[in-house]
Amino acid sequence: MDNKHLFAGSILAADLLDLGNDLQKALDAKVDIIHFDVMDYHFVQNLTFGPDLLKAIRGRFPEAILDVHLMVDPINEKILSDYAKAGASMISFHPEATPHVDRYLSFIRELGAKAGLVLNPGTDIGCLKYLWDRLDFVLIMTVNPGFGGQKLIPAMMQKIADVKALAKECGKEITIEVDGGVAPNTVRACADAGAEIFVVGSALFNKPDYKVALDELHAALK
Repeated sequence: MDNKHLFAGSILAADLLDLGNDLQKALDAKVDIIHFDVMDYHFVQNLTFGPDLLKAIRGRFPEAILDVHLMVDPINEKILSDYAKAGASMISFHPEATPHVDRYLSFIRELGAKAGLVLNPGTDIGCLKYLWDRLDFVLIMTVNPGFGGQKLIPAMMQKIADVKALAKECGKEITIEVDGGVAPNTVRACADAGAEIFVVGSALFNKPDYKVALDELHAALK
């Protein structure tokens, strides 16, 4: 297994009527992170999960890394506090959702979580140039956010590479996470472009054996 590359299982693709057991199977199969998509029916046209569910997951899996992706508008201190208190290890949001990006990245860190910014396919990467000192990771959407099961947008490989290059130009090391359409036939291209954390939904939870699915993803990186 390549320890540089981590896989985050997205509960959006899990069996919501048997979520606890599904997550247990994923963690037993050695998924590295649990990815928790929060959608508000406003920023994106879907509605998903609140902090009470995150708190329940944290209670059952106290050692898990819980990665919260906020697709909500507006971002504010209450939302960030609610998810941090519920057990989030990582929290990311979209720059379009607030004029106070720098402030809220700093606030996430004050809450004890890692802070990330999410770039949609059409979001310019220039905003990152002045935020490196507040960022722990950048999440690049390789599909348009809001729904699972989409195909990866090939042009986003260049975007991943551009973010990596911009960070290097500014003398910064940054972890890049990618979300959308990650599968054995696409994960290598994402890694070659510079991604290190890969959100997987249907490529994990829609498979009969989660360990086999993860082994196939890791094998594709070699």
